[in-house]
Amino acid sequence: MIFRRRKPSLTPVVKTEVVKKIVEIAPIKVGSGNRAVVVFFDLKCPFCARLFKETEEVMLEMAKNGLITYAMCDYVVHKDAESLHRALRCIEAEKRLDFVKRIYSGERVKADECPADDLKVCEELAEAVGVYGTPTLLFYDFSKGRGYIHFGYMTPDQVLEAIYAL
Repeated sequence: MIFRRRKPSLTPVVKTEVVKKIVEIAPIKVGSGNRAVVVFFDLKCPFCARLFKETEEVMLEMAKNGLITYAMCDYVVHKDAESLHRALRCIEAEKRLDFVKRIYSGERVKADECPADDLKVCEELAEAVGVYGTPTLLFYDFSKGRGYIHFGYMTPDQVLEAIYAL
């Protein structure tokens, strides 16, 4: 029996105002391209870590070149990750990616007490576009007013293919 790798399932999304709000409130945002790639993540999610490690470099490069807006929005699934997500929001914006990288690399990171109370905003907006777990990727083209959402891990090639399909 031969097993074939299935293409990722992309569900259409046409909620431009909700997607704009998600990008606006995301604790991590790089670039200002007309196409957005939003990753809904949990800092204790192993597949989020794998996705981040494999795609972060290319996403940042595309964002810095103006091809996309790359954003990461909290979607806390593991309750023991909540303090880490709160700490992330209390760190200076330019240090947040490094914080995520350290956690996903297995480093023990101290989550200082942080009063950030806006974690649920990302989750509520995420659910409005169909997010129900992590990792979830949202690919959106603001000029066309449409995009796609994918639940679960994607390979770097699949991510790039979804971006170019916009």
